[in-house]
Amino acid sequence: MGIPARKLSSPHARPRRASRRLRSTAPIILLAAFTAAFSGIAYELMLASYATFLMGATVFQYSLVVSLMMASMGAGALVTGRLRISLLPALLGVEIALAAIAAVALPVLYAAFASRLPSQPLILLLVVAMGGLIGMEIPLLNRLSTSRDWLPRILFFDYLGGFVGGILFPVVLVPALGLFRVAGLLSLINAGVAVLIVAVFRHRIPRLESWATACALVTVVAIAAFAGAEPLRMWMEGRLFGIRYPP
Repeated sequence: MGIPARKLSSPHARPRRASRRLRSTAPIILLAAFTAAFSGIAYELMLASYATFLMGATVFQYSLVVSLMMASMGAGALVTGRLRISLLPALLGVEIALAAIAAVALPVLYAAFASRLPSQPLILLLVVAMGGLIGMEIPLLNRLSTSRDWLPRILFFDYLGGFVGGILFPVVLVPALGLFRVAGLLSLINAGVAVLIVAVFRHRIPRLESWATACALVTVVAIAAFAGAEPLRMWMEGRLFGIRYPP
C-alpha cells in the first residue's frame, strides 16, 4: 500500500517553501537595508548641515547632531524588540513616518528660524525622531528575513549604503540639488521603500488597503516636496528675509 503524498511531503515541505520564499524576497530586503543606510546618513548630514547654516558653531553643531542621532538610533533599535504590532506594519510605519518628516523638516526649521523661535530644540527634536526611526529599520529588516544567516549580508548592505550616502551627499546631491530638494529626494526614497514593501509583501500585510492608501498619500507629499523645493525655498526667503530673485 502506497504512503499518502501528504505524509511524504509534510516533514520538509514547509522548510523548503520558507527557504524559497526567503530567496525570492532577499534582494528586496538587501535593497531596503542599503536604502535605509543611504538615506539615514544623508538625513544625519542634512540636519547637521542645516544646524550649522542656521546657528553657526560648525564643529559643535555637527558633533551634537551626529552624536545625538547615533544615540537615538540605538534607542530605536532597542525599542524595536518591544513593539507589540506586527512586523510589516511596523516597518511600513517607520518608512512612512520618515518620508513625512523629511518632506516638512527643512521648511519648518527655516520658518522657525525666521520667526525667531528657538531653532535648536526643534532641530534636536527632529534628530531624535528621525534617529529613532532609522535605528528601527535594520532590526525590522533582519526579522523580516526570518534567518540569522542573513544578518551579515544585511549589515554589509547597510554599511555600504552608509558609505555611498556619505560620499554622494556632499559631492553630488547638495551641489546639484540644494538642501531643500535633497530633503524631497530622501522623502521620495523612503516613500518608495514603503511602496515596494506593500507590493512585494501584500499577501502578508493586515489591512492592506489602509497601508496602500497611506503609501500613496505620502508618495504624493514626497513628490510635491521634491518638485516644489526650490520655488518654496525662494518664496520663503522672499517672504521671511526679503530676498528678491530676478524673474
